[in-house]
Amino acid sequence: MNAQKQRIYELMLGSWNLEDYPVEEGQYVENEFMEGKFCEQAYAGIYDANRRICRKLGVEDDPDVELIIGNCFGIMNHMCLKMFDYGALFSTK
Repeated sequence: MNAQKQRIYELMLGSWNLEDYPVEEGQYVENEFMEGKFCEQAYAGIYDANRRICRKLGVEDDPDVELIIGNCFGIMNHMCLKMFDYGALFSTK
C-alpha cells in the first residue's frame, strides 16, 4: 500500500498526530472529523443510534452493532484509498 495515501486518509480521520509527527500533507489535508464538520456530525448520529440500540437490547455493547460500524469504516477506508488511486490515474490522462 502507498504510504502517502494511507497518511492522507489518517489525516482526514484526525488519527495522525501532527504535533509529534508533522508531515507536509498536514498543511493541506483537513481533519474531516473536526467539530462541526459533516463527518463529525454523521458519526455523532451513528454513536447515538448505537447507544439507543444497546439500551433497547439491555446491553452495554452489542457485537453485531460493532461489526456493522467496523465494516462501514472498512468500506470507507477501501473506497477512499481506491478514489485516491483513481484520482492519480485520471490526473495523468
